Amino acid sequence: MIDAKSGLTGEYLDKIQKIIVVVLTWTMAVAVILATIDLIYNLALYLISPPSAMLETEELLSTFGNILLVIMGVELLETFKTYKIEHNVNAQMVLLVALTAMARKVVILELNSTSGNANLLGVAAVIIALSAGYYLLKKGKSDEEKPA
Repeated sequence: MIDAKSGLTGEYLDKIQKIIVVVLTWTMAVAVILATIDLIYNLALYLISPPSAMLETEELLSTFGNILLVIMGVELLETFKTYKIEHNVNAQMVLLVALTAMARKVVILELNSTSGNANLLGVAAVIIALSAGYYLLKKGKSDEEKPA
């Protein structure tokens, strides 16, 4: 039996949760917009600075890393949108965002550092774990959809 007080508390918690999701969504949207503007601005600076229209390897890697950062933001916005509509988090989407983050890490990773091997092994382990998790989630979903 649910009393009026717990029902009222549940309503307040639902309203607070909706407000938090909206605030997070708008915060993420602003962050993605700013990251996109920064990406375009930096790319324009790279292209107009001498030698014109020539990007060094470092500049290319930085640009690719920033592009992946914007893609991660867009995917997180999609996750927020899905959560707002369906009230559940799509685990596959979260794993894809995490894999994109690790791909970004690989792109911008400096192998000349002293802890390069340890970092590389750590990144490899995380990528393998995320890939395995994504595979298992995908396989589980496809098995659920198959008729018995």
